[in-house]
Amino acid sequence: MGKSEFLKDNRDELTGLLDKHAFIEWGQELINTRDKQVEYGFVFFDMENFKLYNANYGFEKGDELLISIGSILKDIFKNQLVARFSGDHFVVCTNSIQIVPSIVETRKRVKALQRKINIELKAGVYILEDDNIDVSRCVDRARMACVSIKKKYDVDYRFYDDELGGTVHRKQKIIDSLDEALEKGYIKVYYQPIVRSLTGNICGWEALVRWITPKGVYYPDEFIPVLEEYRMIHRIDCYVIEQVVKTFSEMKKAGIKAAVPVSVNLSRIDFETLDILTYVDSLIEKYDTEKEIIRLEVTESVMIDNPRFIQEQISRLRTNGYIVWMDDFGSGYSSLNLLKDFQFDLAKIDMEFLQNFDTSDNGKIVLKHAVSMLKNVGIHTLTEGVETKEQYDFLKRLGCELLQGYYIGRPLPLEESMEEMERSGHNYENLDYRKFLDMVGKTDLLRQNPLEAAPNNVTENDLPLAMGLVRNNRWRFAYANEGYEKAIKIYGDEDMQVAQDMINNDNGRTWVQRDDFWKMCLRAKESGEAESIEFVENGQIVNMRARHIAYDVDTETDAYLVSMRALASYLNESYEQKTKMVSNYIFSFYECIDVFGLDGIYYENVYLSSGSVHVRNRNLKANEMIKELGEKRVLEEDREYFYNLMDLKTAKARLLYEPGGVKIGLFRILDSSGDYVWKSVTTRIVDIYGREALLSCVSETTTAMSNYMSDFINHKKIDEIEVSPEMVKDYTYANILDQVPVGVFWKDKDRRFLGANKMFLDYYGLKSVDSIKGKNDEDMGWHINPEPFKQDELSVINEGKAIRNVHGECIVRGELRNIAASKQPLVINGETAGLLGFFMDITDNEKEKANLEILSTTDELTGVLNRRAFEVIIDKYIEQYNMDKTDFALMIFDVDKFKHVNDLYGHGFGDLVLKAVSKCVKEVTYNNSLAFRIGGDEFAILHQFQCKEEIDSITQEFNSKISRIKRIDNEPIKIKVSVGVSAYTESMDKDRMYELSDKRMYEDKLSEK
Repeated sequence: MGKSEFLKDNRDELTGLLDKHAFIEWGQELINTRDKQVEYGFVFFDMENFKLYNANYGFEKGDELLISIGSILKDIFKNQLVARFSGDHFVVCTNSIQIVPSIVETRKRVKALQRKINIELKAGVYILEDDNIDVSRCVDRARMACVSIKKKYDVDYRFYDDELGGTVHRKQKIIDSLDEALEKGYIKVYYQPIVRSLTGNICGWEALVRWITPKGVYYPDEFIPVLEEYRMIHRIDCYVIEQVVKTFSEMKKAGIKAAVPVSVNLSRIDFETLDILTYVDSLIEKYDTEKEIIRLEVTESVMIDNPRFIQEQISRLRTNGYIVWMDDFGSGYSSLNLLKDFQFDLAKIDMEFLQNFDTSDNGKIVLKHAVSMLKNVGIHTLTEGVETKEQYDFLKRLGCELLQGYYIGRPLPLEESMEEMERSGHNYENLDYRKFLDMVGKTDLLRQNPLEAAPNNVTENDLPLAMGLVRNNRWRFAYANEGYEKAIKIYGDEDMQVAQDMINNDNGRTWVQRDDFWKMCLRAKESGEAESIEFVENGQIVNMRARHIAYDVDTETDAYLVSMRALASYLNESYEQKTKMVSNYIFSFYECIDVFGLDGIYYENVYLSSGSVHVRNRNLKANEMIKELGEKRVLEEDREYFYNLMDLKTAKARLLYEPGGVKIGLFRILDSSGDYVWKSVTTRIVDIYGREALLSCVSETTTAMSNYMSDFINHKKIDEIEVSPEMVKDYTYANILDQVPVGVFWKDKDRRFLGANKMFLDYYGLKSVDSIKGKNDEDMGWHINPEPFKQDELSVINEGKAIRNVHGECIVRGELRNIAASKQPLVINGETAGLLGFFMDITDNEKEKANLEILSTTDELTGVLNRRAFEVIIDKYIEQYNMDKTDFALMIFDVDKFKHVNDLYGHGFGDLVLKAVSKCVKEVTYNNSLAFRIGGDEFAILHQFQCKEEIDSITQEFNSKISRIKRIDNEPIKIKVSVGVSAYTESMDKDRMYELSDKRMYEDKLSEK
C-alpha cells in the first residue's frame, strides 16, 4: 500500500485528521529521519468538561465542537502532524520552537467556541530528547503531563519532566537507603527560630528534617512524599521527635537559655502506624523532662482523610497536656470547617499569603481577617515565610503573636542557629514569662473596640491603639497601630520612643499629664474596666483610655491596652488665626524653603531670606533645580549625599520609616561671603493641594555643630578630639551622630564594638547595635582579609596614631563594596579607652573614576559580579587562606534545560528566568559570601566557612527559594538548578577547585533529582 492509500484509510472520520495508527506510523518515520539540529515536541490535548458539554447540548453539538477544534489545530500547526486519537483527545508532533505561543493561541480560539458550559483545553508537552525512544512513549509522556494538570484551573499546560515520569528508580533508592541513613546519622535535624512579635525574643524553634549523605542531598519535598506514599515516614518522624526531646531536655537541665519549646511535624501515617501519645509520653519519661518542651504540628491535609479518627487523636494529645498546632492554615479549601470541628492551640498561617506582598493588598486583607478570626475563637497565631522587614512590621501591627521566616533566621543545625541568633542580637524568652505573654497575645487588636472586654463584631479598626507592658514602674510600648502613631503627633513630630520617654520621664522628656496617666492605669487594674482621662493639648481636647488585660505574678508585669484620640476641634475661634501668625515667625528660622513635586516637574520657592543659598533661574523643573543647586551651591565632596537626600523618586519610600517622616542632612553650602558653610537641610513629604511634594528647609547649623563637622570631616583637629563619658551617653550627641552623613562607630581597647550610629547599622543591614556589641570585625566576617584593618586599629589604640581615609573592601549583603575609613583614639578623661572611627562608601566614586573597569566586572543583566570579577576575587580568598587558613567553598549553580526555555518561550523570557535565579542566588549570600554570574545560565558563590553545615544550609535555602518559583511573567514554570560544591582545601588550586565543583554540578544534573 502506498502512502496516499495509507493516509486515506487511516483518517479520523469525524475531523479528517490523522488517526492514532497513522500518527504513530508517520511520527516514527519523522523521528528516524529527522534533522538532528531540529528539536521536536509532542503535545497531547484533552478537554475539561467535555462529557458535561455532550450531556447538556447533545452528541451532535459535541461532534461539531470536536470538528472545530480539529480545524483550529490544523490552522495553527500548519504542515505538522496533527491527529485525533479518541474522544476529545488530540495529539500534535511539531517543531518545538514557539510551541508555547501555539498552545496559548489554540486555547484562546477554543475558548471562544464555548457556550454556557466552561470548557478548558489542557495540554501536556514532551520534548524529544532520546533518539532511541519510540513515538508511543513520546505520546504517553505528553499524556502523563496533561493528566497531571486535570482539574487544576490555574494551570493550562505542563511539560513532562523527570519528577513526573522518571521517579520510580529514585523512589526505590530513597526507600532502600532509609535504614542506612538512620543508622549512620545522615538524617539531620535543622532548627528555624520563632520569635514573639511583642518582644522580638526567640520563643521557640521548628525542627526540620534534612537528609544529607556523603554523595549528595535528598530534599524534603522529594523524600517526604515518597516515604508517606510507602507508609515509612513515621520512622523519620519518630527519630526527629526523639532527637528533639533528648537534646532540649539536656539543654534545659544545663540551664541553657536557648532551650525554648520546639515544634515537630506529624504526618497522617504517624497516627495510623503508631500510638503517637504513647510514643511521645515514653520519650518524656525516658529523658525525664516536661511536656512543655515540645509542640506537635499537624498539617491541614492530615485531617482530610478519616477526620473523625484524627480528631480523636488530637483531642487525646491535648487532654494529656500536649500543645497541638495546625500547620499550613489556609493552604486548602477546608480550613474554616477544620476550625469548627477540631480543637487547636495555635494556627500557623500559610506563607502563600505573603506572596506578592509588595505588589498586591489581597493577601494583606486576608491575613488581617485571619488573625482576627483566629483570636476570636481562642487560637494563637503564627505566620511563617516572613522574609522582609516590611512583612515583619505589618504582621506585628496586626497583632500576629509569633513570626517565623528567613528574615529572622534560616534553618540550620542547632549550634549554628544559636550562633546566628547571637550575632543578630536576639534574646531568648523567659519560660516563666510565657503564660503571661500567651494571655496578652490572644487580645484581638483589630476588633472595633478592644478596650471593651465584651465580644464585638470584627470591623476595620481605626481606633488609635497601643499596648504597654509595665514592670518595676517602667512603661514599655510593645505594640502600636498606625492610628496611635499618628495620634501622638499632637505633641509634635514625636515617635513611639519619645512617647515612652514621656511616660517614664526619661531623657529630659517631661509630660504634664504623666501622673494622671499612671493613676488612670492603676484605676483600670483595680476596677477591671476601661478607665479614661481627658486633657487639652495644643488647643485640642484629647481622650485617653486604658484597660488592664493581664498580670504575671512571677515577673510582676502588667499589660495594658491604651487608646488616644482628639475629641474636639480648636478650643476657640482665634486659634487658627494665631497658628497662622506663629507660622510666619517660624519661617524666620530658615534661610530658604522650597517645594519639589515628586513628579519631578512642579517646583516652587516658598520663602527665601538670602539669595546666596539659591540660584537665579527659578523657571526650572524640580529635578533640574535640584541638579542646579547641587552643582552651583553644594561643595563637590558633599554633592552625592545631597542628591541622595533630594532624590524625588525614592523620597517617599525613604521618609516613610524616618521618625516623624523627617530626614535631615548636613552639607557645606556656598554662603554670601563666598565660603562653604555647614547648613542643615530638613526634608519631609507634604501634600500641596493634592500634589505630593518634598518640602526642603535650609538653615545654618550652630557654631558648635559646624566646628564638630569640620573637625570630623577635614581632620584638622582629629587627634585632639576628646569625648567625655557624658557625651557618649548623651541623647543629643547620639542624635547628632545619626545626622552625620557617614558610618560612625566606637570600640574598646580590645577592638570590640561599643556602639555605632544609624547610618552604620543601616549600611550593614543590622537591626540594632546589640548585633555588634562585644564583637570585632573578624567575628562579623565583613572582610575577605581582616588583617590590614586589625593592624590599623591596633596602631590607633596602642600608639595613638590617627588613620585617615584608608581604602579597603568589605562584604555587605553579598556585594563587595569599597570604603574609605578613618580612625583615631577614643580619649575619655585624658586616657585612651579605645578608638572612634568613621567610614564612607566610595564604591560609586570608584565607579566614576574607572567606569569601564567596573562595568566589565558587573553582569549587565542580573547586576551581580561577573566572571572577570570572580577571577580577581577568588585570588583574594586564596591569599587570605595562605595567611590564616580560612577555608572557602565554591558553589556552582546551573539552570537545567535552559536551552529549552529559550527555544520554547523566547530569549526575553529566558532573561527573566536568569534574573529570578540570580535573585535566589543573591538572597542566600550573607556578609561573608559573594555572588557571581559566570556566564550563560551558570552562577557561582564564594563563601568562607567554619564548618560544612554552612554550605549545606546555603544549598538547602537556595533550593527552597527556587522551588517557590511557580510563575514568571504569568507563565507557569518549574525551574530546576543543579548545584556543585567544593572546598579549596580539597584541591589547593583554583582551576582544579572549579573543575571539581563543575564536575559535581553535572553529577547532580544527572542524578535523577
